[in-house]
Amino acid sequence: MSDTEKKPDALSNINIVMQSADEMRAQQEQSQETTRKDPAEEWKLNRAAISRFAKDGNWPEVLKLLKILSTKHRNKEVYKALAMRVWVCLKSDAPVTEVVLALFHLFNTLGSKHEIAGPIAALGHLMAKNRTPDHQDRDLALGQAQQMFSLVCENQGIVGEEAFNAWVTANNLEDPNHYIPIVMNCLDIMVGEDWWFEKDQLQQEMEEANRKKQEEEGGHA
Repeated sequence: MSDTEKKPDALSNINIVMQSADEMRAQQEQSQETTRKDPAEEWKLNRAAISRFAKDGNWPEVLKLLKILSTKHRNKEVYKALAMRVWVCLKSDAPVTEVVLALFHLFNTLGSKHEIAGPIAALGHLMAKNRTPDHQDRDLALGQAQQMFSLVCENQGIVGEEAFNAWVTANNLEDPNHYIPIVMNCLDIMVGEDWWFEKDQLQQEMEEANRKKQEEEGGHA
């Protein structure tokens, strides 16, 4: 039986129009152009969504959008998004992987030669050790923190454990009360006055959540 004879009879009533490759490509490009959003408008919409989610106390969604915007390098406000992403990670109950990844992104953006590269690495190590210590990817976070330290040492010519310990001591990187304010001040400078949410709101919400948690733990003691 020939291939023609194998065709179902129904096909004889269907008008099949063959398109050239150029025609198909042109239609696909037109479709993509129609659905493609203007980057500036999309950024504006995401900024508005961040403010809205923050007012509702939906910080996971705020962080999700900030994480996306902090990678849009063509927008001049990308550094604000990155700084706010780090700030929300540190202030909220984001898991260790999100916190250290955000700090790692900040570290790479500023560069290992930046004056606060050491404090960022120290804060990353502190978070990796203490934020959600039972997290399954804690070792990965510790590895990222160690990588930040290694890059700083490489650029400053620090070789060996003794030299590293002397550098840590000289720069007060064993004292969180010293290096945390340095990093937080950097975030404030990067954002300026243009915060997309009320900073005090998250701080108050987390303090209230911690207070309730302590009360519950005390009640079960």
